Amino acid sequence: MTGDWFAVRQYPNRVYLISEPCHVNSYLVVGEERALLFDTGLGIDDISQAVRGLTDLPLVVVNSHHHLDHRGGNQHVPAVDFLAHPSGSGLYGAVEPAELAAYAESAKSMYTTYTALRDLDKIKFFLTPDDLTMRPIPDLSSWRIPATEPTGFLDDGDVIDLGGRSLTVLHTPGHVPDSICLWERDTGALFCGDTLLTTTYWAHLTDSDVPTFAASLARLAALDVTTAFVGHNLVADVGPDFVRDVAARFAAVVRDPDIGVVVEGPQGRPVRRVDGNGFAILTAVPGSPATTL
Repeated sequence: MTGDWFAVRQYPNRVYLISEPCHVNSYLVVGEERALLFDTGLGIDDISQAVRGLTDLPLVVVNSHHHLDHRGGNQHVPAVDFLAHPSGSGLYGAVEPAELAAYAESAKSMYTTYTALRDLDKIKFFLTPDDLTMRPIPDLSSWRIPATEPTGFLDDGDVIDLGGRSLTVLHTPGHVPDSICLWERDTGALFCGDTLLTTTYWAHLTDSDVPTFAASLARLAALDVTTAFVGHNLVADVGPDFVRDVAARFAAVVRDPDIGVVVEGPQGRPVRRVDGNGFAILTAVPGSPATTL
């Protein structure tokens, strides 16, 4: 790779988006004494180069959860600590090559769709952000994600002190049991991983739990959020109204699990889809084969 894989966007208060556009979003939060990298992406390219272009402070990595697209870059980052929720213990092993090959094929298809969308968008609508253009998919035959077990664990209510600023850990299970968010009370910034998204919510996985997911989102909706930073898609930041909209839609799904329509899911198996304003929720269809990542 040439170092062009990542896109970097600066926000106020020394917050940086380090995006692998259309794949996953990681975030760098810089304090006076330490910097924190929330998720490390796919590991296709070396995210530490992007980080070191922004800060040379000692670095702590926090993984929002154990899925490969959020911790694949752990292998590249010379961090002081790798921290995660304890329910993810044992889930940070090496990723099977077949799983990486499946992602590579999906990424190629996604790139074809994206380029067609962008070509149409630039004729008239201009909705796709120019700073987050999806990169061509390189040869991924040698892509690997080795085991990188956390060096420590974070539980609900723990506070991470970066010097001059602090982030509070929120355990937000639902997507998977080990999902966490980070909340900066002083600025209202909320870093969400896959707990809050501007795309489809994968709540149909075998280790997903929709009522628990709804409860986690209700908790986020009650916070004094100014900006929520999401884990995927080209819309990386949203306001408090969006958080409340998602929480309300999940609550509706809990009240009536049969709302929405049954469609073909991401792995070709039936899922139930419920649309919201700028997002959709996928839940499992009873009797369908189990879906895992």
